[in-house]
Amino acid sequence: MDPAKEVALVLLPVTIFGSILNWSVFYSFCKLPVFKNAFGILSANQAFADALHSTTFLLYFCPMVLFDQSTMKQYSHHCGFFILFLSEFSILTHFIISINRAFAVWAPYRYETLFSVRNTKILKFIVWIFISFVAILFYEKFCYIYYDSASRFFVFTATEFCGVIAWYGDFLKNAAIVIATVSLDIITVLRVRHITKKISGAMSEEAQNNISARDIRFLKQAVAQATVFLCELTTYFFFPLYFENYWILFFGTSFAWVGIHAADGIIVVVCHPEVRSFLLGKKVSQVHSVSIRTTTAK
Repeated sequence: MDPAKEVALVLLPVTIFGSILNWSVFYSFCKLPVFKNAFGILSANQAFADALHSTTFLLYFCPMVLFDQSTMKQYSHHCGFFILFLSEFSILTHFIISINRAFAVWAPYRYETLFSVRNTKILKFIVWIFISFVAILFYEKFCYIYYDSASRFFVFTATEFCGVIAWYGDFLKNAAIVIATVSLDIITVLRVRHITKKISGAMSEEAQNNISARDIRFLKQAVAQATVFLCELTTYFFFPLYFENYWILFFGTSFAWVGIHAADGIIVVVCHPEVRSFLLGKKVSQVHSVSIRTTTAK
């Protein structure tokens, strides 16, 4: 069998799984009343980008390679632009969600104003416009990321300038955002722990346990999501420098890029019992968090 078709056949089940899962997660966030807030809007936006990423690979990349479509290969730079745009949007949305959580803990009295439903929708629109502008400028005008038959995946145009954009504009920028995201999440969790201990005397044991369980889920989600994205960025850029075995390169680049967006959906389902219950057809509790409002914890 043609090695390129082997690649497509390996990626096919991952793209199908990622598409179904992320569209299901997106639908859950849109339907559940418990997520009719800033966090829910941003999380739905995140799931939407992940779902589009997996679906684009499923409906464009896999048929292009499996059926050796020359026309699709000729215009593959448009597909490359779109999936890279979605990847960058997904990473930036993770960071904005972390900022949202940080404001809820560090500035609770301003949170409802800053992250009102209206303001969050405006922010979502601004992010879409900003990422679109940057992606079009970098990946449609200055450089292309296109399907390369030799490597059997998407690569940047082989010029010095495109190499600079790939390294600084893609890898270092996104790695910095991911590291900032997990750092902010950890600081936020520590802040919640501090506040909880300070006001524990005024809270019931059940409320304290609820906060503790939520914090653990929050930290697991933050670390897991940041880890998979950072690992993908690292393997994508460094594996080609140190390995020659094709399948090692494939799993470190192509498979990793597709797999992280499917993994994102898995992490959401694991860390959000409301989403998990909804997808399993179980009754969903309308109480998902315990608000902390205090002026003494500084």
